[in-house]
Amino acid sequence: MITSTGSDIIEYHHLDVGMGEVKIGAHYDLLQAVLGSCVGIGFIWKKAGRCGLAHCLLPEAPGQICSLGARYVNQAVPSLLKLMRATEEDYPDIEVILAGGAQMLHNGSPRFQVGMLNAVAAKKYLGECGLRLSYCELGGRCGRRILIDCAQQSFSVSEIAQRRN
Repeated sequence: MITSTGSDIIEYHHLDVGMGEVKIGAHYDLLQAVLGSCVGIGFIWKKAGRCGLAHCLLPEAPGQICSLGARYVNQAVPSLLKLMRATEEDYPDIEVILAGGAQMLHNGSPRFQVGMLNAVAAKKYLGECGLRLSYCELGGRCGRRILIDCAQQSFSVSEIAQRRN
């Protein structure tokens, strides 16, 4: 995306955050994820001028994970903090956005409640780290798009209408 501010032309860098990915942005980066039952965890750290977005597929890893990533919620939270170089003293300054966790399948079986399990895990691990939610839009039956504008240090969450057959 290209925008103009008077005589200056600014080119935004659009970064799609795919399933299991975590990305950090600054300056004119736009971080975006399209979510269904997955959970998007966004961090906006205004003092440092950094933002991050994780696109989590599953709630908890079956064992200990040492690598950076966002396949699991319990992997994504420490990955975001590490990549953003945030310490515990910085946590109160980090705005946390949580979105997604929809029930995309209409089957009521607990086996198909991945969205709810992802949402519960995200709240649990953010709380364990002492991070406070600034915005939370979870559950429901439709997907969402989360967009973080690193230049403006802002975000938007919008629903994606379901297609009717």
